[in-house]
Amino acid sequence: MRDLARASALPHALWHASAGADAVEMPCSGTIWPLSHEQIGSRGAELAQWLRRAGVGIVHVHSMARSVRARAAQVAAALGVPMVATLHDVLFLDAAGFDTHAALRLDAAWLAEVREFIARCVAVIAPSQYIAQLATAHLPGANVEIIANGIAPAGATAHAVPREAFAAHAPRHVVAIVGAIGPHKGSALVNEIAAALSGSDVVLVVIGYLDAQVQPGWRGPNLFVHGPFAEGETGAWLDAYGARIVLFPNRVPESFSYALSEAWAARRPVIVPDQGALAERVRSHGGGWIVPAQASAATCAELLRRLLSPDADGEVAQVQSAIAPDDAARIPGLAAMTRSLDALYRRFGIDPQGAMDPAAAPAQALLAANLDASLFRAELARLAEERVQLEASIAEVGARAAQYERESRAWIAKVEGDVVQVQSQLAAEVEQRRACEQAHFELGQEHARLKEAFARLPRFVQDYLLKPSADGRA
Repeated sequence: MRDLARASALPHALWHASAGADAVEMPCSGTIWPLSHEQIGSRGAELAQWLRRAGVGIVHVHSMARSVRARAAQVAAALGVPMVATLHDVLFLDAAGFDTHAALRLDAAWLAEVREFIARCVAVIAPSQYIAQLATAHLPGANVEIIANGIAPAGATAHAVPREAFAAHAPRHVVAIVGAIGPHKGSALVNEIAAALSGSDVVLVVIGYLDAQVQPGWRGPNLFVHGPFAEGETGAWLDAYGARIVLFPNRVPESFSYALSEAWAARRPVIVPDQGALAERVRSHGGGWIVPAQASAATCAELLRRLLSPDADGEVAQVQSAIAPDDAARIPGLAAMTRSLDALYRRFGIDPQGAMDPAAAPAQALLAANLDASLFRAELARLAEERVQLEASIAEVGARAAQYERESRAWIAKVEGDVVQVQSQLAAEVEQRRACEQAHFELGQEHARLKEAFARLPRFVQDYLLKPSADGRA
């Protein structure tokens, strides 16, 4: 939505609707006005007047969420302007469509609500033939037009360097998975494929993150998570990690896939499931291989092992050589998408009177920052980096503590040994002293006996014994 607003020649206002509170954003100026539901109800006339003066001549709905549909219908009725809708995913068939992790199913009650809303739209936009066919089949009477999602040309990016933890154990072959990979995009399958690749020289690198791991780091010997990254850097990270192939493990059909466009823009062949727009685009343009929908981890791992073996070098190179990054049919551009949508707006929109008045309400810069997806992505990347640094610091402190513990234990063991030795020496000295005292006592007893015996001798014998010897010795 922001790409479109910034690239279009027409002014745009973005209305963020939710079950709790709403906000209106002017993307060109970056200002946002938060709106409580009480304000919308009590000051609806003033709000409609402001929107009319802001130049709103058509309402473009980008979600089939119930709160979005209700607010879009309210605004369109208040302004007397038409509505168009874009079906960005399969959730128009089932609000819980991302939770099934398997084949699509229809929620009859939900679909009835969506049909009633779509019947009031002058046009329905589908980003792919796949979504257009679903819309035609399940939304009878809808005026469906295909306008592919476009990406901006890749700008110059700084040289990317892989994570230090990865570089320390760089594998021979890398297969990339791009994006925020939740259950509907195959996060469970990613873990299973990594396990199936155990013992091989093939490693999966998630350029993005998993639902179970946002922070960078190894998740087993064959799976590495890079973490969040800034918009427009996909190609740089594919180069940095040396990824030769990009794998799409999706379990729920894609409606278009920006990640596929970015992979092709980086001239990487892809592996996609045989469902949704992923298979549709690969069948139309080549540039990859198609595996059965809901393919097992063993099937995917076997294909990866084969494609990354020396015998398949020629096959991979041939598929890659057919990928032309400047092919507008393969990789739709933002400018082409914007031109198509501007034409649709001019065809169905009204020409409101009055000049744009963005100063009619106070700006909320803080809320604007919180709602800006691009800033959130940068903030998420920053937080992930800080977590890596914090974990490294904790690991360093832990290592120092372990070293201190080892040294302390060695010192304590030495002191205890010294104490034992001193105690042993002290015990020996005590024993020697006791022996000396015993000997001294015994000598005293013997002296007393000798003295007593001497006293019993006749006098002349005593005198004789006490008489000095002839040589002067006594």
